[in-house]
Amino acid sequence: MANKRRRNTAGADDIAQAIHRMVDAMHPIAGQPRVVVAPTRPMTMEDFMRHKPSKFTGKITPDEGDAWLRECEKIYRVIDCTDAQKLSCVTFLLVADAEYWWVGMQQLMQTRQRRLLGHPVG
Repeated sequence: MANKRRRNTAGADDIAQAIHRMVDAMHPIAGQPRVVVAPTRPMTMEDFMRHKPSKFTGKITPDEGDAWLRECEKIYRVIDCTDAQKLSCVTFLLVADAEYWWVGMQQLMQTRQRRLLGHPVG
C-alpha cells in the first residue's frame, strides 16, 4: 500500500513539474508587451471626398482618363477601402455622358445576370 501511495505521489509530482515547465515556457510570451490596435471605423464617402477627387465626364483623352483613374487609386490606398466601396466612390464621380454610360452598363449587367440565373428578362 505504501508503494501505491509513492507511485501516486510520484505521478502527481511529475504532473506538477510538467505544469511548471509549461508555465515557465509560456512566461516569456505572456511577459511580452501586447500591441494595441486601435479599432478602425468603416470608410465613408466623406473620407473619400475629403481628398477632392475630380469628377469624370468621359469627354477626355485616354491619357487623361488614365490619370483620373490613378488619382482615384491613390486615394483608395490612403483610405483603405473595400472593392464595393471603391465602386461606390468612383461611380459617384461620374457625371454627364459618363454617368449615362454607367447607368446603361448597370442595366446590361443586371440583364445578363438574370439570364444566367434563368429569370425572365423584361
